[in-house]
Amino acid sequence: MRKSVTFTYPADPARVASMLADPAYQRRRAARLGLDDADVDVTPSGEGFTATLSGTVPPTRLPSAARRFVRSALSFTVTESWGGPGADGTRTGALDVAATGAPVRASATGRLTPVAAGTAVTYDVDLSVSVPLVGRSIEDKALSMSGRVVTDEEKRGADWLAAH
Repeated sequence: MRKSVTFTYPADPARVASMLADPAYQRRRAARLGLDDADVDVTPSGEGFTATLSGTVPPTRLPSAARRFVRSALSFTVTESWGGPGADGTRTGALDVAATGAPVRASATGRLTPVAAGTAVTYDVDLSVSVPLVGRSIEDKALSMSGRVVTDEEKRGADWLAAH
């Protein structure tokens, strides 16, 4: 299932990229998801970077529809890569989510662009849940929560940018 999701931050693309490349910001993102023990690694790559977040999620932190199919903790890795900036600060990127022990796969292409309000980060997400009969409904439920995720990320990103 595919969906486009856009976050808007009140800062120019260079500051937003710097925020996304900051290990402390990535740790804060993980902590607000209840993943306090997640490992965070940010590696420069030319003028771009790759941020990798990995750890485990207990079944109790999963949506109820997913808990029926997952009995033990899930190992996950989220890899977010951004290339160097274009002349106007625009960057392209990719996001990949791998979960061991769950029939789910998510990936996205990303674009970080200047807009009047600051910077828009748009992800074109592709989510696949391979569970016969109910996989599509789990995908629908997961993607229906994207509005709350966007609101939360925009607020926390704005708070971070104001403080740093």
